[in-house]
Amino acid sequence: MVKLSVPAGERSQSKLEFLNTYYKLRRRLVKLLLRDFGVKNTLRDLRVFSRAAKFNEEDKEAFFSLCQKYGIDVEAEFPLWLVEHYRERTLKNLYDLLDSIVFANSIYPSTEKEWEFRRQFQSKAIATCYQLLQTFQAAIDDLPVDANKYMPFVELIQKELELLKGWKKSGNKILQAIKKKTSQ
Repeated sequence: MVKLSVPAGERSQSKLEFLNTYYKLRRRLVKLLLRDFGVKNTLRDLRVFSRAAKFNEEDKEAFFSLCQKYGIDVEAEFPLWLVEHYRERTLKNLYDLLDSIVFANSIYPSTEKEWEFRRQFQSKAIATCYQLLQTFQAAIDDLPVDANKYMPFVELIQKELELLKGWKKSGNKILQAIKKKTSQ
């Protein structure tokens, strides 16, 4: 038996490509957040700091216990509270985006009211993408990072925006079918 497959360049886009793109965006953004929005090349971790400082084992233990006792978190040349603010905002936006996508996708409208309800969630998903872009713009302005580091994320967010807008627009056909069905 011969298995036939469609070459990658000739495959059609999935109807749920906006969801695939969301998951790709979330994975990449979480990795960026673990590196403090790209301000640091490594994860913020006391073990990384102690290795870089070349502590011996005794000093390492003393350092960890003092940091834990006094709630000290190792910071670089930027305020940790600002990174935390952008991190929390980004994560909230990511999960709000997922919620809106899932809610909208769970509704297959058979009435105009259901169509409107679905459309509201699609609009909220689009608005959340714009909020993500604004968070990135603020981070570029406030944090000591090269703006070019953020471009792949911005491009992925813009791709998600376009996919969501296309999905929302395709709902117009559903509305026409609903109107046609109810007018009969």
